[in-house]
Amino acid sequence: MTEIASPLKLRRKPVQQRSRMTQVAIQDAFVRLLVEKNYADLTMRDIALVAGVGLGTLYEYFPGKKSIAAHCIHERFKNIGTQMRLWIDLQRGQRLPDLVQFMIEKIIQLHAEKTDEWSALIFLERQISDIRAYSILYGQIVAIWEQAFAASSDRANYLKASPEVVHAAIYGVLYQTLMLSPQSLQDADFRVHMKNLVLGYLQISGQSA
Repeated sequence: MTEIASPLKLRRKPVQQRSRMTQVAIQDAFVRLLVEKNYADLTMRDIALVAGVGLGTLYEYFPGKKSIAAHCIHERFKNIGTQMRLWIDLQRGQRLPDLVQFMIEKIIQLHAEKTDEWSALIFLERQISDIRAYSILYGQIVAIWEQAFAASSDRANYLKASPEVVHAAIYGVLYQTLMLSPQSLQDADFRVHMKNLVLGYLQISGQSA
Protein backbone atom coordinates (compact mmCIF):
# COMPACT_ATOMS: atom_id res chain seq x y z
CA MET A 1 0.00 0.00 0.00
CA THR A 2 1.50 3.31 -1.03
CA GLU A 3 -0.93 5.66 0.64
CA ILE A 4 -4.15 5.88 2.60
CA ALA A 5 -6.77 5.42 -0.09
CA SER A 6 -9.73 7.77 -0.23
CA PRO A 7 -13.23 7.15 -1.60
CA LEU A 8 -13.81 10.94 -1.56
CA LYS A 9 -14.21 12.92 -4.75
CA LEU A 10 -13.79 16.67 -5.15
CA ARG A 11 -16.10 18.69 -7.38
CA ARG A 12 -12.97 20.22 -8.87
CA LYS A 13 -9.80 18.17 -8.82
CA PRO A 14 -6.80 20.40 -8.05
CA VAL A 15 -4.40 19.86 -10.94
CA GLN A 16 -2.44 23.11 -10.99
CA GLN A 17 -0.40 24.37 -8.05
CA ARG A 18 -2.76 27.31 -7.54
CA SER A 19 -5.77 25.00 -7.33
CA ARG A 20 -3.98 22.79 -4.80
CA MET A 21 -3.13 25.86 -2.73
CA THR A 22 -6.78 26.91 -2.79
CA GLN A 23 -7.89 23.50 -1.60
CA VAL A 24 -5.34 23.57 1.23
CA ALA A 25 -6.42 27.10 2.22
CA ILE A 26 -10.03 25.96 2.41
CA GLN A 27 -9.20 22.95 4.58
CA ASP A 28 -6.93 25.02 6.85
CA ALA A 29 -9.70 27.58 7.29
CA PHE A 30 -12.19 24.85 8.17
CA VAL A 31 -9.91 23.42 10.87
CA ARG A 32 -9.20 26.85 12.34
CA LEU A 33 -12.91 27.56 12.60
CA LEU A 34 -13.65 24.09 13.97
CA VAL A 35 -11.32 24.77 16.90
CA GLU A 36 -13.17 28.01 17.65
CA LYS A 37 -16.80 26.97 17.26
CA ASN A 38 -19.10 23.96 16.96
CA TYR A 39 -19.32 22.17 13.64
CA ALA A 40 -23.08 22.74 13.55
CA ASP A 41 -22.50 26.50 13.72
CA LEU A 42 -20.04 26.62 10.83
CA THR A 43 -21.28 27.96 7.52
CA MET A 44 -19.80 27.81 4.04
CA ARG A 45 -19.70 31.61 4.10
CA ASP A 46 -17.56 31.53 7.27
CA ILE A 47 -15.15 29.09 5.66
CA ALA A 48 -14.87 31.12 2.45
CA LEU A 49 -14.18 34.30 4.42
CA VAL A 50 -11.37 32.77 6.49
CA ALA A 51 -9.91 30.96 3.47
CA GLY A 52 -9.87 34.18 1.47
CA VAL A 53 -11.87 32.79 -1.44
CA GLY A 54 -15.23 33.66 -2.92
CA LEU A 55 -18.26 31.64 -1.93
CA GLY A 56 -18.70 30.54 -5.53
CA THR A 57 -15.10 29.34 -5.65
CA LEU A 58 -15.62 27.37 -2.45
CA TYR A 59 -18.59 25.55 -3.97
CA GLU A 60 -16.50 24.76 -7.06
CA TYR A 61 -14.30 22.60 -4.83
CA PHE A 62 -16.71 21.26 -2.20
CA PRO A 63 -20.49 20.75 -2.29
CA GLY A 64 -20.85 21.45 1.43
CA LYS A 65 -19.11 21.59 4.77
CA LYS A 66 -19.47 17.85 5.38
CA SER A 67 -17.37 17.25 2.28
CA ILE A 68 -14.71 19.65 3.59
CA ALA A 69 -14.78 17.93 6.97
CA ALA A 70 -14.37 14.48 5.41
CA HIS A 71 -11.42 15.63 3.33
CA CYS A 72 -9.74 17.27 6.34
CA ILE A 73 -10.05 14.09 8.38
CA HIS A 74 -8.82 11.98 5.47
CA GLU A 75 -5.77 14.20 4.91
CA ARG A 76 -4.80 14.06 8.59
CA PHE A 77 -4.89 10.26 8.66
CA LYS A 78 -3.20 10.04 5.28
CA ASN A 79 -0.33 12.08 6.74
CA ILE A 80 -0.13 9.73 9.73
CA GLY A 81 0.15 6.77 7.35
CA THR A 82 2.88 8.48 5.34
CA GLN A 83 4.87 9.31 8.45
CA MET A 84 4.49 5.81 9.88
CA ARG A 85 5.94 4.24 6.76
CA LEU A 86 8.93 6.61 6.93
CA TRP A 87 9.49 5.70 10.59
CA ILE A 88 9.32 1.99 9.74
CA ASP A 89 12.03 2.44 7.13
CA LEU A 90 14.20 4.26 9.67
CA GLN A 91 13.84 1.41 12.17
CA ARG A 92 13.93 -1.53 9.77
CA GLY A 93 15.90 -4.43 11.27
CA GLN A 94 15.43 -3.33 14.87
CA ARG A 95 13.94 -5.55 17.58
CA LEU A 96 10.15 -5.36 17.61
CA PRO A 97 9.91 -3.83 21.13
CA ASP A 98 12.41 -1.12 20.14
CA LEU A 99 10.67 -0.43 16.84
CA VAL A 100 7.27 -0.18 18.52
CA GLN A 101 8.57 2.17 21.21
CA PHE A 102 10.04 4.41 18.53
CA MET A 103 6.73 4.43 16.63
CA ILE A 104 4.73 5.23 19.75
CA GLU A 105 7.03 8.14 20.60
CA LYS A 106 6.72 9.58 17.11
CA ILE A 107 2.94 9.11 16.96
CA ILE A 108 2.48 10.94 20.24
CA GLN A 109 4.80 13.74 19.11
CA LEU A 110 2.84 14.14 15.89
CA HIS A 111 -0.47 14.50 17.72
CA ALA A 112 0.98 16.68 20.49
CA GLU A 113 1.95 19.41 18.02
CA LYS A 114 -1.65 20.59 17.52
CA THR A 115 -3.78 18.96 20.18
CA ASP A 116 -6.61 21.47 19.81
CA GLU A 117 -7.00 20.65 16.13
CA TRP A 118 -6.73 16.91 16.70
CA SER A 119 -9.33 17.02 19.48
CA ALA A 120 -11.78 18.91 17.30
CA LEU A 121 -11.26 16.60 14.31
CA ILE A 122 -11.57 13.42 16.36
CA PHE A 123 -14.85 14.58 17.89
CA LEU A 124 -16.06 15.48 14.41
CA GLU A 125 -14.94 12.19 12.89
CA ARG A 126 -17.22 10.37 15.29
CA GLN A 127 -20.14 12.50 14.14
CA ILE A 128 -19.79 12.24 10.38
CA SER A 129 -17.98 8.96 9.60
CA ASP A 130 -20.07 5.94 8.66
CA ILE A 131 -19.05 2.37 9.47
CA ARG A 132 -17.70 1.74 5.95
CA ALA A 133 -15.37 4.76 6.00
CA TYR A 134 -14.23 3.92 9.52
CA SER A 135 -13.56 0.28 8.63
CA ILE A 136 -11.52 1.21 5.56
CA LEU A 137 -9.37 3.67 7.49
CA TYR A 138 -8.94 1.29 10.42
CA GLY A 139 -7.86 -1.53 8.12
CA GLN A 140 -5.34 0.65 6.33
CA ILE A 141 -3.62 1.72 9.55
CA VAL A 142 -3.58 -1.90 10.79
CA ALA A 143 -1.89 -2.87 7.51
CA ILE A 144 0.86 -0.34 8.23
CA TRP A 145 1.37 -1.87 11.68
CA GLU A 146 1.66 -5.25 9.96
CA GLN A 147 4.46 -3.74 7.86
CA ALA A 148 6.13 -2.53 11.06
CA PHE A 149 6.02 -6.02 12.58
CA ALA A 150 7.42 -7.54 9.38
CA ALA A 151 10.26 -4.99 9.35
CA SER A 152 11.54 -6.06 12.78
CA SER A 153 14.45 -8.43 13.21
CA ASP A 154 12.69 -10.73 15.69
CA ARG A 155 9.13 -11.04 14.41
CA ALA A 156 9.43 -14.82 14.84
CA ASN A 157 9.59 -14.31 18.61
CA TYR A 158 6.18 -12.61 18.61
CA LEU A 159 4.09 -14.74 16.27
CA LYS A 160 1.11 -14.58 18.62
CA ALA A 161 1.27 -10.79 18.87
CA SER A 162 -1.31 -9.04 16.72
CA PRO A 163 -0.59 -5.75 14.92
CA GLU A 164 -4.32 -5.03 15.12
CA VAL A 165 -4.28 -5.28 18.93
CA VAL A 166 -1.28 -2.93 19.09
CA HIS A 167 -3.06 -0.42 16.87
CA ALA A 168 -6.30 -0.71 18.85
CA ALA A 169 -4.47 -0.09 22.13
CA ILE A 170 -2.59 2.95 20.84
CA TYR A 171 -5.57 4.36 18.95
CA GLY A 172 -7.95 3.87 21.86
CA VAL A 173 -5.78 5.42 24.56
CA LEU A 174 -4.41 8.22 22.40
CA TYR A 175 -7.70 9.40 20.98
CA GLN A 176 -9.63 9.12 24.22
CA THR A 177 -6.91 11.22 25.83
CA LEU A 178 -7.06 13.78 23.02
CA MET A 179 -10.80 14.14 23.53
CA LEU A 180 -10.80 14.28 27.34
CA SER A 181 -7.40 15.66 28.45
CA PRO A 182 -5.28 16.63 25.42
CA GLN A 183 -2.73 18.40 27.61
CA SER A 184 -1.68 14.97 28.91
CA LEU A 185 0.17 14.32 25.65
CA GLN A 186 2.83 16.74 26.88
CA ASP A 187 3.50 14.65 30.01
CA ALA A 188 6.40 12.21 30.06
CA ASP A 189 4.30 9.83 32.17
CA PHE A 190 1.76 9.52 29.37
CA ARG A 191 4.45 8.29 26.99
CA VAL A 192 5.74 5.83 29.59
CA HIS A 193 2.27 4.44 30.27
CA MET A 194 1.50 4.06 26.56
CA LYS A 195 4.77 2.24 25.88
CA ASN A 196 4.37 0.00 28.94
CA LEU A 197 0.87 -0.95 27.81
CA VAL A 198 2.07 -2.17 24.43
CA LEU A 199 5.37 -3.64 25.63
CA GLY A 200 3.51 -5.62 28.28
CA TYR A 201 1.28 -7.08 25.59
CA LEU A 202 4.29 -7.97 23.44
CA GLN A 203 6.09 -9.55 26.38
CA ILE A 204 3.12 -11.77 27.25
CA SER A 205 2.66 -12.69 23.57
CA GLY A 206 6.35 -13.54 23.25
CA GLN A 207 6.30 -15.74 26.35
CA SER A 208 3.33 -17.71 25.03
CA ALA A 209 4.82 -18.18 21.55
